Amino acid sequence: MYKPIDAQFQARAMRTGTVAWLLQRLSGIFLTVYLIIHIIVIGNSVRGEDAFDDLLGLFENPLMLVLDAGLVGVVAFHALNGIRLILFDLAIGLRYQKVLFWIAFIVALGVFIGSAVAVRNIIAD
Repeated sequence: MYKPIDAQFQARAMRTGTVAWLLQRLSGIFLTVYLIIHIIVIGNSVRGEDAFDDLLGLFENPLMLVLDAGLVGVVAFHALNGIRLILFDLAIGLRYQKVLFWIAFIVALGVFIGSAVAVRNIIAD
């Protein structure tokens, strides 16, 4: 049966595979944007030490530290889900793709929580 493309992305119709696909794409976009910003910031180091220190000062507020914790979680999810996809392409564990996705998601969530606790300790100091 044919489903319109927008029907696949309605919350009640989303299956685990669709969620995994969507999260992998969104995390990839997020990481690409982060990498571009990172290259721009590091590229500003050629403008001199004072200019670079001023720019880095913008990233020392608590919100940026929380975003760094989120970045660690996104990297963990993207990497673990990528490994799951490689296994899928190699026809390893095909029956366990749903379980492997949730394992990747839960481990990445644990990594995020661990980094959030570390950030909280940094902010508290």
